[in-house]
Amino acid sequence: MSTRHYVDFERLDWHHSLVAERSLPRSPSRSEKVVDAWLREQRSDNTRAAYRIDLETFGRWCAQRQEVPIRVDTEVLAAFGAARQAAGDSDATMRRRWSSLSSLFDYAVNTGVVSTNPVDGIARPRELAPGPDGPAALSRAAVDACLEMAAALDPRLDALVSMLALDGIKLGEALALDVDDISGRAPRTAVMVRRNGTVRRVVLDEMSARAVRRCAARRSGQPLFVSDHRGHVATPQRLTRFGADHLIRQLRTADNERVTANQLRRYFHSSRSTTQPRRSPA
Repeated sequence: MSTRHYVDFERLDWHHSLVAERSLPRSPSRSEKVVDAWLREQRSDNTRAAYRIDLETFGRWCAQRQEVPIRVDTEVLAAFGAARQAAGDSDATMRRRWSSLSSLFDYAVNTGVVSTNPVDGIARPRELAPGPDGPAALSRAAVDACLEMAAALDPRLDALVSMLALDGIKLGEALALDVDDISGRAPRTAVMVRRNGTVRRVVLDEMSARAVRRCAARRSGQPLFVSDHRGHVATPQRLTRFGADHLIRQLRTADNERVTANQLRRYFHSSRSTTQPRRSPA
């Protein structure tokens, strides 16, 4: 019997608060403030506009079904996805819609407003491999530069970049790690990675091991990657994908292009076919 996980924060009718004109003056709810704050986090006007459209579409659909948007679970979200596909949305559009909603709920989790992201249980359309005009593959020099930047900027970013590029661990797998999942000392430091209901032991690259130990510090019983913003929650909160993306967004190539988690992980797979030795830890 499956368990439905609800998002437990106050009622917000996006259909009326974000789409319809406000006919009577009123103070914005806490949830509307979260939405507004999240939208302000988006630096690009185009991104903000696209996110607003996605929220409005979701709000209208929820209003028609008499669903409260912020109390939806994955079952309701799956029904929304099916309805949008039946309406003719392409895979690319659906990927953007899920990304918009997931980013909003991640922000709500990251700021302590909610405890779970219902989009996590949704199977999203798979993205095709980038074509000739897609993100360029990272060179060895570019990855080394990213590792140096990450080490200088933030211990969490250092550990994330190292595990993505040097160990091929997926971003979601890395974010799910707890400090207690780390064992051993370099060069045999390992982490217990969870994937598809199974657990596997991954021995880390020496640079990754150093970065992970630095990130974990002397903590125990906590997520390996924690958020800087605890909101109203006293205990450390696990870093979300939104927070991780915000960290990785600081990285740049020599051409001032942003680096993505996918590019870093693709480097790991491409480098496995080469005979170049990895750079030794400084």
